[in-house]
Amino acid sequence: MRIAIVDEPQQSQHLRRALTQPGATTAQIVSAAPTLVDVLAPVWISSPYLVPEIPESVEFDTVLLVDAAAINLAEAAPAIRRARQVVAFGDPVTQRPTPFDIAVDPEESWEAEVPFDDVSVFERLSELLPVMTLTRSYRAGGEDLAELINDAFYGGEIVSLPWAGSYLGRGSLSVDYVEGGTGTPDPVSGAVESPDAEVARVVTLVVEHAVHRPAESLMVVTASARHAERVRAAVTSAFAGRSDVADFVGRDTAEPFAVLTLEESVAESRDRVIFSLGFGLTKHGRVLSDFGDLSTPDGERLLTVGMTRARRSMVLVSSIRPSSFDDGRLEHGAATLMSILGGLAARSRDARLEDLADPLTLALARELRRLGASVDVDYRGLLPLVAQHAGKAVVIESDPESRGESLRETLRLRPHVLRRLGWHYVRVHAFDLYSDPATVATRIAAVLGISDTAPRAENDTQPIDIVDSQND
Repeated sequence: MRIAIVDEPQQSQHLRRALTQPGATTAQIVSAAPTLVDVLAPVWISSPYLVPEIPESVEFDTVLLVDAAAINLAEAAPAIRRARQVVAFGDPVTQRPTPFDIAVDPEESWEAEVPFDDVSVFERLSELLPVMTLTRSYRAGGEDLAELINDAFYGGEIVSLPWAGSYLGRGSLSVDYVEGGTGTPDPVSGAVESPDAEVARVVTLVVEHAVHRPAESLMVVTASARHAERVRAAVTSAFAGRSDVADFVGRDTAEPFAVLTLEESVAESRDRVIFSLGFGLTKHGRVLSDFGDLSTPDGERLLTVGMTRARRSMVLVSSIRPSSFDDGRLEHGAATLMSILGGLAARSRDARLEDLADPLTLALARELRRLGASVDVDYRGLLPLVAQHAGKAVVIESDPESRGESLRETLRLRPHVLRRLGWHYVRVHAFDLYSDPATVATRIAAVLGISDTAPRAENDTQPIDIVDSQND
């Protein structure tokens, strides 16, 4: 960059002048310094609708279409034609092209005149280009929430590592049924939207979050637009009288508190999410089958969107229990949601198998148990050995050569993801584990905060590599 500025002093002056002019267009900046632009801006980031403003003189080697399943071919064509290589990223499960209006008056909308292509560019390109499915998730989310999403929406194909919080008994998914969630049916739709009891419960959960977890981001997602408005107003009113937490809902952060509908939450995510259904029963206790957007043909996708917005944990708030419906009464996303709620109570932890573990792992497990740690072998079929004590959890893995993954995956990515998931990480060497498992166990116990009660070997070496998540 510095060499280019020295070599092109005149273009450098023109570029500075163009950048200081208010409202300077992309074409004006490129024409002011065509040579410098190639050096100073090797990567361009643009909305699909602004790509045509980039002059033809700017050449690109590759175009990356991000969220390609959310736009159609017409929207992506200006970008596709700019390069010989195209890579499209997309998630057809949660994304689809959606039209929008640009008219101030809805009566003047051009949507009726111009047909909208609801087939994504991701689908069209997948018919022409090689397709690679990414099934490994490095997202630091709650384990039980990730499992539910994987089983319900991705056919069990996503592979992710367990969350330490679940191992320690802190689940990432809970259901909060609201009693007294009744209301009057809407005269047009017939739906019972936004019962008072559910609004009050959501406000309580938001206040509790602000008091106990102010450093973590929060979002409320609902299937009812009316419920979103009422919750937003109720939260504002509740926090106005709480000086201790009033800043939580109004602070300027990268991920501020928000109350959104399912469609509005497509591009959002937060550490924790409150998924409030927003529909209730009639005053006579009758349950209606209209859940707004969830009951439409697009309801399945919208439900998937709502269930995948949380990075760490989610609370499902509902005034309606799945037992209130007969089979076949609900359709689309509404039926899937009730199926999920009905299946949550039946979910159980997988069996922990030790029979297939190697003898060295079993020997280390016995030593750790002798020292007072709670130990599990082959945890979830993903972690060879885990242990916990006094609220701390540790993963113990052996030499990377024993795993069928690359060294980069074993030594860098995997330990990093496990630390993000709340684990302490210890890597042991098979030779040291074979020669003195008691000493190895003593050092692992120290990571868990267990006092050293085991005898040490005379020639005490450093047989393990410890990566402390607290000092990462």
